Amino acid sequence: MRTTLAVACLCSLMLAVPGVAGATTWRGKTRQDRAVMVRTGADDLVKRVRISWGARCQKKGRYTSTTLFVRPFDAASTTAFEDAGTYHARVPGGYRARHTVSVSAVLDGGVWRGSFRVRTRVTRNGRFIDSCRLKRVRWSAREA
Repeated sequence: MRTTLAVACLCSLMLAVPGVAGATTWRGKTRQDRAVMVRTGADDLVKRVRISWGARCQKKGRYTSTTLFVRPFDAASTTAFEDAGTYHARVPGGYRARHTVSVSAVLDGGVWRGSFRVRTRVTRNGRFIDSCRLKRVRWSAREA
């Protein structure tokens, strides 16, 4: 009987406690009209940022992709963050891309406002094929 009563009390206590603040998702667009998503955690710190982008290439066409930034960031507070780094991606047709990216943003009046940059080097079988660059694109995201 004591076990049943203890379980019943614990269950009712769990129902009475308000939920912990969950993740907040912010959605928006870049100046290129591509999608941006910022997700904050219960601690109001940014957990992840996803930015879709397109960069002009020197020799031929454009390179389009999406970059995902995740914690730990180079710098982060509840109202600002910045991060930079390099990552590699396989591209169909036997190509490889090395992306050097950076992002920074501030929370201003309930809106994340920031900028994003990328430099891409495309190779195939270890040989240079092309380089692509997005000097800076501004973006903003509002709470969804």
